Amino acid sequence: MNAKDKFVFGLLGALIIGAFYFQFLTDELNKRMDTLNLADKEHVDIVLNEFSDSLRVYNLRFIGRGKHLRKAQKDIVANADLIERNTDSLASMIDDVNFTLDNFMRTTKKNFRDVNNDIDDLSTEVQGTIRKLKQSISDLEQKSTTLEKRLKEIEDLELIQEAFIEAKEDDDD
Repeated sequence: MNAKDKFVFGLLGALIIGAFYFQFLTDELNKRMDTLNLADKEHVDIVLNEFSDSLRVYNLRFIGRGKHLRKAQKDIVANADLIERNTDSLASMIDDVNFTLDNFMRTTKKNFRDVNNDIDDLSTEVQGTIRKLKQSISDLEQKSTTLEKRLKEIEDLELIQEAFIEAKEDDDD
């Protein structure tokens, strides 16, 4: 036997040992799966029995409550209708408030314009009155100056008259 034959027989032996090992693993896995399937079936039966028992208990509890459910459904429909009516009336109220606010804004703007115009008119009127007052003051100052001049002339006239009277008296004496 040469080395090549030994290698082939060794490889064949290793493959056979590997095949037996994989066969052993699959047998173990199949046994484990059988136990898991049995446990799962028992568990599902327990859960289904508990669920069906609970469902039966709840069904018994709700027998005769159909009347209450129908009343609740009618109440829900009535509430939905009430909400729709209130929504419509609320929308119309919002529109009314919006219209009122728009009118208020327009009226307020107009009033502000009118007040500004009145202020401008009053400003013009006050400026005219100030001009008239200044002119009147100027006229009064001018008249005052004229009166002072005339008063001085009168005083001078009195001096002249006194001097004239004295002169006449001196002439008469």
